[in-house]
Amino acid sequence: MRKLQLLAGLLLITGMGLFTSCKKDSTTDLSPSMNFIGGSGLVSADASLNTGELFTFGVNASANSSSGTKLKTFKVVRTFNNIPQTVFDTTFSGNGVSTYNEQFSAYAAPAAGTERWTFTVTDKDGESKELAFIITTVGTASDITTFTDVVLGSYDNTTIGSSFASSTGNVYKLADAKTNAVKVDWLYYYGVSNLATLAAPDDASAATIFNSATNGLQTWSVRNATRFRLATEGAVWDNITTAADIAAAATNTTETYVNLLEVGNIVVFKTVGNKLGIMKIDGITAGKAGTIKYTVKVQN
Repeated sequence: MRKLQLLAGLLLITGMGLFTSCKKDSTTDLSPSMNFIGGSGLVSADASLNTGELFTFGVNASANSSSGTKLKTFKVVRTFNNIPQTVFDTTFSGNGVSTYNEQFSAYAAPAAGTERWTFTVTDKDGESKELAFIITTVGTASDITTFTDVVLGSYDNTTIGSSFASSTGNVYKLADAKTNAVKVDWLYYYGVSNLATLAAPDDASAATIFNSATNGLQTWSVRNATRFRLATEGAVWDNITTAADIAAAATNTTETYVNLLEVGNIVVFKTVGNKLGIMKIDGITAGKAGTIKYTVKVQN
């Protein structure tokens, strides 16, 4: 009997050791590591920005130091007024990667409020790490900007650029547009069948036109997904004086391009940063080296 009691006691002690060991292992953090990139000009924590302001941020991510499990996916989601929008989502090829480092640029929300930016990296075992910051957008004294007498040249125009940035009003030739790709909202070309056309940088037809080996759209690091609609409901141009007026007019912007444009047409658009705008076509010179002239009103 004495031996049985000793044996039972030993088994109990051993069992406790095994239980304690398992419990310790189960609390080991196996999630990947990730942190924001700091430095001058980079947002790495909660910040206040003007509505529509361009900002830059970045992340460093790496596999868990204990498990070594490679990273599988990375995703960025912005949520404004309880509406989430995925702005970046990638799955790493092959067996994944051990480290991931990237910087991004984006525009703050076009309206005043708070927006949560969430960053999630997940490894091949399903372990994940999440970071977030809050961007508080504040209104400016004037909530729209107007650019008048804007002229773009078609793809064969050697003196006037074909690309436009609605945040600054700048017109770029193709080489400069490539350098400033994050700012470019659309390009202009005069096609054989499409005639006068404004197209987003991510539009398939634009890629066939602006296709030079050095500076063509296929070489750009960013091709912004601007969306358009030709306003046929008779928007009253002179009555568009506030951001709210633009928002009321710039609905159902789903097209990657608008073509067959004519003088007097009204085009509404939404940028990749969710800024809304409206433009009036003031003049068109036909031909592959021709031009288009317009006036733009865009939310700040």
